[in-house]
Amino acid sequence: MKDQESFYDHVRAGESKLNDLESEIMRYIIELRDDIDDVTLKSVAERFFVAPNTIVRLAHKLDFSGFTELKQSYSASLDRNRFTIEALPLDTQLVQTKDLLNDRVIDSVVSLIQDASHIVFFCSGFSKYPCLEMAEKLKIMGKNTDTLSERHVMRHYAELLGKNDLVFSVSVSGETQVSIDATSIAKTRGCKVVTLTGFSRNSLSKLADYPIYTVQKEIRLGSMDLDSRLMFYYVFELIFERYFKLAKK
Repeated sequence: MKDQESFYDHVRAGESKLNDLESEIMRYIIELRDDIDDVTLKSVAERFFVAPNTIVRLAHKLDFSGFTELKQSYSASLDRNRFTIEALPLDTQLVQTKDLLNDRVIDSVVSLIQDASHIVFFCSGFSKYPCLEMAEKLKIMGKNTDTLSERHVMRHYAELLGKNDLVFSVSVSGETQVSIDATSIAKTRGCKVVTLTGFSRNSLSKLADYPIYTVQKEIRLGSMDLDSRLMFYYVFELIFERYFKLAKK
């Protein structure tokens, strides 16, 4: 089958070849949306009082091998753009994350922040935003911080770190390869590593001196990751407030 991701590219490229009836048939097919898998070549032909070959010729004009491939391409396009959101109440998310936190681990992380010469955040996607806020707050408190989210920069920077540096590596899945690679390098350089991930056994947390887990809400638009990072903000705020009290003593 041709590239399933290009259904609308096929339509745009071939729509000028369609006559008025064929354009009307295409509008009908597109409007079917989630019912597309149930429709048949025969049923479409009968609806428009045409021979099945008319529908096949339409598909050919759009550079599909036939009606079946047209259907599959459209169905795949719908799947990629389908919106899903996990039914996890915010209060439950917060309570479960709070239950996962170990008070002694938080105190140990605060001590690492206090002693670190340099604090680096490894992150990507939307996870960079809670990292940026935490880094800026620590910078105001006089700490030397950097937030890195680009693959080659992260790897290069990791090679320059040393035993007096602290790394926060942040990823919802804990399987973001660029974060794993950079964190592995930092670990070999003698850095202390704190990971912040969703609640699962994951590759990133295995590299940590202090793994911290949160309960995240999954939100997807097709293959796009729109997961909530709210619990990352919560954990960073908890750490920062404790560090702030310690630094002001």
